[in-house]
Amino acid sequence: MLGRMKASAVAMAMKAFISDRFGEYGEIEDLKVDLEASRLTLRAMLRGERQSVTVSVEHYELQQEGAEVFIVLRGFSSSREWLTLLLTKLFRDKRYKIPGAAAKMLK
Repeated sequence: MLGRMKASAVAMAMKAFISDRFGEYGEIEDLKVDLEASRLTLRAMLRGERQSVTVSVEHYELQQEGAEVFIVLRGFSSSREWLTLLLTKLFRDKRYKIPGAAAKMLK
């Protein structure tokens, strides 16, 4: 139960972070974090789309440097082949600093 609460809190923080950075492209409808499998799954309504898309980060790694925590995205899948290709090209194996609130929960 504690794990689900932690995953839910991380999901809320990550949803806010993603929405802040990429909100101009659409709206996140749902985001789930599987801490054990190191997997993120979100459903979003992208601008110009008629149906929601689903995107999964199939695996992520966390790296800590001092007080800062970074996430490295390792693989993607989605409900749109073109989106999977784009996400892989732009974001795979890149490192992103996790906001303070979410980073504290992941330590």
